[in-house]
Amino acid sequence: MSRSFMHRKNGHSKAVAALTVAVLLLGTATACTPEPIVSIPSASQAPGVTVLKVGTPQMPDGVDPSAGDLLAQVYAASLTAAGVEASVVPAPAVPGTLFSTMEQGSVDIVPVYSRVALLEASDTARGTTETPDEVLDALRSALPTTLTLLDPLKAEEQGSIVVTAVTAQKYQLKSLSDVGKICDQLAMGGSAGFKTAAHGLAGLGSDYNCIPKKYESLKPTLDYGDESILWALIRDEVQLAEIHASSPAIADNSLVVLSDPKELFPNQNIVPLVATQKVTAALQEVINKVSAALTDEELSNLARLAQDGHYATMNEAALAWLTQKGLVKASS
Repeated sequence: MSRSFMHRKNGHSKAVAALTVAVLLLGTATACTPEPIVSIPSASQAPGVTVLKVGTPQMPDGVDPSAGDLLAQVYAASLTAAGVEASVVPAPAVPGTLFSTMEQGSVDIVPVYSRVALLEASDTARGTTETPDEVLDALRSALPTTLTLLDPLKAEEQGSIVVTAVTAQKYQLKSLSDVGKICDQLAMGGSAGFKTAAHGLAGLGSDYNCIPKKYESLKPTLDYGDESILWALIRDEVQLAEIHASSPAIADNSLVVLSDPKELFPNQNIVPLVATQKVTAALQEVINKVSAALTDEELSNLARLAQDGHYATMNEAALAWLTQKGLVKASS
């Protein structure tokens, strides 16, 4: 199959996916529309007052970095709807500096991934057997008193190994337990970090006796570029791919997530972390309302909006999602 044909095919698929998203979003908006965010008089800021700064989270290995920016834009847009100017700024790239940076006032709000954040908050090495609730409890205990952890999103983040429907049918694959006996016949694509992580290739070998015939270090982007994990999987250059379970690419390309009975991939929450003195109780309620709307399905819908090319910026896509969910009133 020629690449030009694949691009035409993908373009058609993306158009169908976009139409599907519109129908889904319309259905969810009418079925269960939350009360819209309204301006909070006590939160309004006079001209010249410093805006609240929403940071982009440090992402788990293998997650498209743009997903973090998109989340930050959603929270910033919701705060603006509540009457507070908010802007998105990059959070510190150096691990171990997020909390000190927030205490210094460089960042006021960050949606963090709970297991990643716990590594920031505690020097103690931890395993992957804790439940998401136990991780959140440990994170709350480790935080300085100047920072507050709000309600987690309804969605949970988890790594996964996926195959195409063709590969699943060919080898009768439903679980990672099924892969071990034919793994040496398959190539795998994933992030560079997965190659060396304890829950990566090493864990796949020890837990499921799966050692791929080769491993390609690729980018966790959702486009169809030459270095994309998704594109390599669709072209059958790799047959196993590390793609996080929240990715819209799974449903949009009819990929099969292999179940993980030995829990190689631990779940974690996405949860907003705020500077207690800067983010009032009223604004915390706004943030919690947004988090409650961000289910697994809505995270995927949000990502689709950002990818369909209709919106020029992440901020526009974020505002469109808030509007379609009924959290922000449509402008006249």
